Amino acid sequence: MGGTHVTRYWREQMMKWKLLAIAGCAFGLLGTGWGLSAQQTESRVFELRIYKAVAGKRAELAARFQGHTAAMFEQAGMENVGYWTAATGEDTDDTFVYMLGYPSLEVRDEMWGTLAENPDFQRIIVAAERSDDRKLVDTIDARMLVPTEFSALR
Repeated sequence: MGGTHVTRYWREQMMKWKLLAIAGCAFGLLGTGWGLSAQQTESRVFELRIYKAVAGKRAELAARFQGHTAAMFEQAGMENVGYWTAATGEDTDDTFVYMLGYPSLEVRDEMWGTLAENPDFQRIIVAAERSDDRKLVDTIDARMLVPTEFSALR
């Protein structure tokens, strides 16, 4: 009889430890899920840039983005979201639009700093834009955008 009580005691103790282990795993999984969902609600920021090209130079500007600039953005860590030409509105023949994505405003500034240090960017883009005979961009309208909580693009 004494052995039966001892065996029952150890079974009860093991059951308690098993329940505690299951509860610990459940809380761990819940905590991990909560942490991941919190990360997903933090949205990136986007930069919308609208360029008015020098008259008649939009195709050349688009070609420079396709051949050089977009790859330089990517090397600096920026996300190339999209590139467009205007179909309606004023100056449609000279308007070039693009959007970049960043994890945050602070990271955006760091990425532009990295881009500014790129010798190819300085040689191909900056030097050309400082030269009256090679310049392709007349004006730039740049805006930082933060997605709404109901935006599909976050």
